[in-house]
Amino acid sequence: MRVGEFVIQERIGSGGMGVVYRAVHPLIGKQAAIKVLRLELVSAPLVQRLLVEARAVNAIQHPGIIDIFGFGSLPDERPYVIMELLKGRPLSDFVRAKRPMELESVVWVMDQMLAALEAAHQAGVVHRDLKPANVFIAETAKASASVKLVDFGIAKLLESHDTPLTADGSVIGTPEYMAPEQIRSGGDVSPATDLYAVGVMMFQLLTGVRPFQGDSVQVMFAHMEERSPAPSSRVPGLPQELDALVLQLLQKEPTRRPPSAEAVRERLKRIPLR
Repeated sequence: MRVGEFVIQERIGSGGMGVVYRAVHPLIGKQAAIKVLRLELVSAPLVQRLLVEARAVNAIQHPGIIDIFGFGSLPDERPYVIMELLKGRPLSDFVRAKRPMELESVVWVMDQMLAALEAAHQAGVVHRDLKPANVFIAETAKASASVKLVDFGIAKLLESHDTPLTADGSVIGTPEYMAPEQIRSGGDVSPATDLYAVGVMMFQLLTGVRPFQGDSVQVMFAHMEERSPAPSSRVPGLPQELDALVLQLLQKEPTRRPPSAEAVRERLKRIPLR
């Protein structure tokens, strides 16, 4: 099937919002990934959310953010986005074994991810669904590994001159990584919301488990009410500076978290490594 200038070759993934296909430009051979919204989900608000992703990504322009370069609709009105085809694995592939990741690897991944996140925040974009599945470790034969942030489908443009581009105030995100203000109805979402998710991810990479366990409701309650344990309580010997950073990222009050993604990067540079 032809989508725009591209020819679909195979299905390579699927999620809650849509299906992703590998496609190729028949004349120049350029490969791309095309995400198509599920037919049963097609509605004005969700089409708008998909458009948010394309707008948000193009507002950032950073090598650590997946590039989106096309948008359109199929004859049956399913919208699609055309984006760069990444080769590699999502970060979630590396945390499924429930084993801690090497400290040096955690710092490398977080440093690259935070650089991309800082660029997004500077462009006025809050991701709102940061989790290992949305952090991609891109690997090619001709270049060293790099980190890419993907899936800005529920991103919030902080300062948009258009009509509201997000869902209608309902709780959207992934419960295991959601900040308290994101869970509360009407809570203000800001760059600090993403930094809370960074804290959950960092805890998980360092220890092999997330700070709070249970079903979705229990975890969301814990995010709002329970204090996080220190990573070193699960993996003895981790640097005290790392404990302090993760616990600050996981503060319930957004203003008590680090002031920016770049500030977190600077703190990471001071962590003693082998």
